[in-house]
Amino acid sequence: MTALLWLASDGGSEVCILERSGRGWRLRGTVLTHEAEQPIEIRYAVTVDSTWTTRDVTVQVAIAGRDPRELTDLAELWSGTTRPPEFRDCVDIDLSFTPATNTLPIRRLGLAVGEQAEIEVAWFVWPELDVRPVRQVYARLAAHRYRYTQDDFTAELVVDDQGLVQEYEGLWHAVAKA
Repeated sequence: MTALLWLASDGGSEVCILERSGRGWRLRGTVLTHEAEQPIEIRYAVTVDSTWTTRDVTVQVAIAGRDPRELTDLAELWSGTTRPPEFRDCVDIDLSFTPATNTLPIRRLGLAVGEQAEIEVAWFVWPELDVRPVRQVYARLAAHRYRYTQDDFTAELVVDDQGLVQEYEGLWHAVAKA
């Protein structure tokens, strides 16, 4: 098990845990953030198989003063073998509120330095609470550095030996690890 504490450029934070789960892995975390000056807690869990293919996703959002809301559309998207046609080619989930899910394609693709891959992912957009298919490109620049691109957005990621983000250019950085 590995645990990380990330700080976000907007003042938010996250505790993320990567742990074995059966023959695969589970990423789970708690994000503390804000929207329109309201404190927000987001809890998530993503389970992948031994090839790092997403098998289950849960997200729960709690806005201060309201009951937590479970986002069932994500669970339905990954349960069973029938998916809506627009998500048929999506192997990974990208939760836009955390750097944790960048680990999934980094591990699954196993790129060599100098290689890149274009993939289609189910992108969970925060704070809209919307899921849409998007194309992303991961390029491995060095042993622990990747360039991540989606549409007009590009960022450099520095990762550890497990593929966990240590620095997400301009957005997140790890401050503690156990």
